[in-house]
Amino acid sequence: MADKGIIITADDLGMYPEVNDAVMDGYDSGIISSTGLRVNGPASRSAMVSASMRSGLGTGLHLVLCEGTSTLPRRHIPNLVDAGGRFVDRPLEAMWLYRRGGGLRQELRAEIRAQVEKFLSGGLVLSYVSSSYSLHLLPSVLSILRELSLEYPIWAMRKPCGPTWKYSREFVVGGWERRAENAAMRPALAWGRLRSGRFRGPDRVEILGRHRPVTEGGMVELLASLKSGVTELVCHPGSLLPRYDGVGEAAALTSPMVRKELAAREDIDLVSYRDISEEA
Repeated sequence: MADKGIIITADDLGMYPEVNDAVMDGYDSGIISSTGLRVNGPASRSAMVSASMRSGLGTGLHLVLCEGTSTLPRRHIPNLVDAGGRFVDRPLEAMWLYRRGGGLRQELRAEIRAQVEKFLSGGLVLSYVSSSYSLHLLPSVLSILRELSLEYPIWAMRKPCGPTWKYSREFVVGGWERRAENAAMRPALAWGRLRSGRFRGPDRVEILGRHRPVTEGGMVELLASLKSGVTELVCHPGSLLPRYDGVGEAAALTSPMVRKELAAREDIDLVSYRDISEEA
């Protein structure tokens, strides 16, 4: 077995049809090994069907507790969402909101449970859990996932999340706002990572799109720089959001050059979150 493992994970499956197509093309090309599904995305139903047809794809639940819509109707979670069923849009606001206990914690638990059950209703194997803005590592959310892991097959999650948090805000918030968010969120996410020991996860997390534009040559260089252990490489192929290079990432993830490089590297094994989960 190689001393380096890489999980190439495509986030936001189900968000757009373009993302679904890019993720499946990347998997069919032999490069993408895992993907995170947004169960309430506009294209989530077709995403579930496509993922269920690819038994080797490690599909996980990409929890949405910020900047998105809920699974449960507002009448069941009136303190979590607005009249349109949307969560708050800022991760820092979500962090402060979810620190509250009592009835709000019960609403948050019910919503997370509903997202897990909707994922499983698609006939998929739950390989891991991640989330928008790494909110799954907030102590309040993590404690709920620990409870639910006694009822549902939740064995692995994305950690550490520092690189994904930094990248998600780099092209959205600037100046003092970003510094304030970092000062508040990083300690909470770090504490959550320390408390997540019961869940399996990679040794480190890297971002494919940290350098623009994303190219196949850049991805080959990234593979050459891998350290020992398991590294997760997070990508967003086909994304229409301006903070991601969806077109460039999709091209790199279907590149014959990248596939050839992966096949030639005897020191690197392409693994998935499913492999990690099955070791639990």
